[in-house]
Amino acid sequence: MMYQFRLFIARVLVFILLIIQDSNFLLSLAMRQSQDFVSCQPECSPLSRIDEGINLDKYCDDCCTYNYSALNRLYVNESCEINSTSYFLLNMSHDSNFEVKHRHSCLTSIPGNICNFPRIQHLDLHHNKITQLPKLSCVRELVILRLSNNQIQVLRAGIFDGLTKLRQVYLSRNRIHTIEMGVFHNELKELNVVNLSENNLTEVDVVWVLGITHMICLADVRTNKITKLTNKSNFTMDPSKKYGPSRIYLHNNELRILDTQMLDAIGNPLASLLSNLLYWRLTLIRNPWHCDCRIHPIAKLYSGTAFRTLMASVNGSSIDFICNTPPNLRGQRGLIHQNLSDFVCNITDFCPSGCLCQEQPEADRMVINCQNAGLAEMPKRLPFHEKLFLNFQNNSIGILPELPYMVRIVHLDISDNNLTNISSELASSADKLKYLNLANNRLKYLPETIQKLLPTEIDLSNNMLICSCDTLWLNDWFESKPHIKNRSNITCSTANGDQRITIDNLQPYEFNCRVSNSETIRIVLGIFSSLAILLTIGIIYFRFEIMASYHIYILPKMKLKWTPEVPENELEQHDIFVLVNDEHAPDRLWVIENLIPYFDRNFIKSYISFRDGIIGEVTAHANMTNIHNSRTVLAVISKSLLDDRLKRFELKESYCHKIKQGNGQLVLIKREEFDPALVNNRHIQAMFRLKQFINADDVELTKKISLQIDRV
Repeated sequence: MMYQFRLFIARVLVFILLIIQDSNFLLSLAMRQSQDFVSCQPECSPLSRIDEGINLDKYCDDCCTYNYSALNRLYVNESCEINSTSYFLLNMSHDSNFEVKHRHSCLTSIPGNICNFPRIQHLDLHHNKITQLPKLSCVRELVILRLSNNQIQVLRAGIFDGLTKLRQVYLSRNRIHTIEMGVFHNELKELNVVNLSENNLTEVDVVWVLGITHMICLADVRTNKITKLTNKSNFTMDPSKKYGPSRIYLHNNELRILDTQMLDAIGNPLASLLSNLLYWRLTLIRNPWHCDCRIHPIAKLYSGTAFRTLMASVNGSSIDFICNTPPNLRGQRGLIHQNLSDFVCNITDFCPSGCLCQEQPEADRMVINCQNAGLAEMPKRLPFHEKLFLNFQNNSIGILPELPYMVRIVHLDISDNNLTNISSELASSADKLKYLNLANNRLKYLPETIQKLLPTEIDLSNNMLICSCDTLWLNDWFESKPHIKNRSNITCSTANGDQRITIDNLQPYEFNCRVSNSETIRIVLGIFSSLAILLTIGIIYFRFEIMASYHIYILPKMKLKWTPEVPENELEQHDIFVLVNDEHAPDRLWVIENLIPYFDRNFIKSYISFRDGIIGEVTAHANMTNIHNSRTVLAVISKSLLDDRLKRFELKESYCHKIKQGNGQLVLIKREEFDPALVNNRHIQAMFRLKQFINADDVELTKKISLQIDRV
C-alpha cells in the first residue's frame, strides 16, 4: 500500500512539473508576441528640415532599436541540389512574429513556402548561393532583409511592393548588374537603408533615391562599376515636396562625367536641386572624374562663398571630388576650384579639319581656332554656340560669304588670307559681330553694306582698295567710325596705280565725280520691283482664297444687280439640301439630333437623302437634282464624307452650282477635327482656310445657320 501511494504522489508531481514547464513556455511565447521588434523613440522626430539634415546621424543611428528576442526562430529544411526547393519548418502558430537566420550555407533560392509565413520580420540568408530574388509582397511584416554574399544578378520591378514596414535591405557582394525601374519607390515609406555595394552595377538611376521623399539613412552603391548616372523616367523634382536627406556612397566606382544638363532638368533649375542637396551627404571620391565644361554650372554655383559655407555647416564638410583628367587638372579639386575658366570642352562634331574647337562656359563662348589650318574656303558648318569666336588667320580663304552661323559670330579674325570678295549680306546677318579683322588681304572693293556694322571694331589695313567715285563713301564712313584700327595703313590706289591715298583724304574732285540720283532711282525701282514680286507671289499662293472670296462676297452682289428677278415655283424647290454621308452612323445621328429639329421648328423645307429618298431611285441622281433645286446646300463635313468619292463629287458640284455660279449658298459644318489637306477640292480647302465654316459643337450653331440662309 505504501509503495502504491508513493508511486501516485510521484506521478502527480511529474504532472505538475509538466504543467509548470508548458506554462513557462506559453508565457514566454506570449511575452514575445506582446513585444515589438522595432522600437523608435518619440522624441526622435526632427524639429525641422535643417535639424533633420544637421543631425542625420542621430536620427539614423540612435532613434530606433531592434529587439531580436521578440521574434521566434524559424528554421530552414535546406536542399542544396540544383533545381531543388527548400522549406521553412514550423513548430508553432503561423501567426507568430518570426526571425530567419540561415547563414553560410548552400541555399540556391528563397524557401518555397515563404508566403505561408507573412509575419517574418527579419530574413537573414547571408552568404548562400541564391540567384534570384522573388516578389516578397506576401511577407507584409518584413522589416529587415539580409541577402549579402549571394549570387543575385537582377532586381525585378515590384519585388518590394506592399512591404510598407520594410526598413533595411542588404544586398552587398552579390552579382547585381541590373535594377529595373520600380524596385525602389516612394511607397516604401519606412525604407531607410539600402546597401548595394560591391556588385556589378554600371549605372545608377537618380529616381532610386530622389524618388523617395523621406529620410534615407544610407544608400550605398560604392565599389561597383558605375560609369554614369541616369534619369530614364525623366524625373523632375516637385518644388512643393522635400526630398531626403540621405547619405549616398558613390565612391570607388568608374564615374567620369558629371552630367549637369541632366541634373539641371531634374532640379529645374540646377540651383533648386542643390538647395535640396544641402541636407544630403554625398561621397564622390575615388572616381576617375573628367573635369570639363560639363561640371562648370555646378562648380560655378558651388564657388559662391555663402553657398559653400552653408553647405559645409549643414554637412559638416564640403562635398567635393578630385579631378583625374585632363592632365592639367589632375589632382585638383572639382567643385571648389579657383579658376573656373579651366573647365572647357574640346568639341569634335562639325569642327573643321586642322582646327581646335573649344567650348568655354566661363566666358560663355565657343572658340574656333583655325589659324594655319590650310583652309581654302570658309567652313559650311561649325559647332553650335550662341557666341562664336573665330580665328582664321594665315589661311588661303578667297571669299567671305554669307553663312548660316554668321548671326552667331562675335569675333572674326580672317587676316592674312587671300580675300578678294566679301558678301554684301554679311552686315545684315552679323548682328552680334563686335570685332572684324580683314587686314593683310587682297580686297579691292568693300560692300557698302559694311557700314551697318556700326558698333564693330574693324581692321582693314594693308589691302588693295581701288580709289574711285564708287568708294567715296568710305571717307564719310571713316569719319563716323571711331573703332576702325590702323587708319594710316588703310589706303587706296588710283585706277592707273600711280598714286596711293589714305581713305581719310579721299575727295570727290580728285576723280571728277558728279552727284547723281542713280542710287535713289535704283532704290525706288528695287522697292517697286520687290512689291510687285511679293504681290505676284501672294496672288499665286492665295489664288484659291481670292477666288473663293470673290465667289462668296462679290459675285452674288453683281448677279443681284445685273440679273433680272426670275419668279420661281416655290413648290418645286427646297430651302436646304443636307449633304451628309448617309452610310456613316455618327454623321446620320448628328443630323437627326441637331438639324432636323431645327428645320421643323422653323418650317424649313429640307431634303435629306436618308429620310426623303424614294426607295428604288438612284440616290446619286436624286441628290444632284435636289442640289440644283435647293436654295442652300448644308454640307456636314467629316472624315467619312471626305473618304467617299461620290460625296466628294457632290460637294464639288455644290460649290460650282451655288457659289461659283451664284445660284445659292453653300454652308459648311465641320463635324469633327481633320486635316484640311484631306479635302481634294482646292476651293473648299480655301473656304476652310478662310474660316468659312461652322463648328458642329458651336453653341450658336442654329443661329449661324440662319444667318447664312438669310443671305440667299
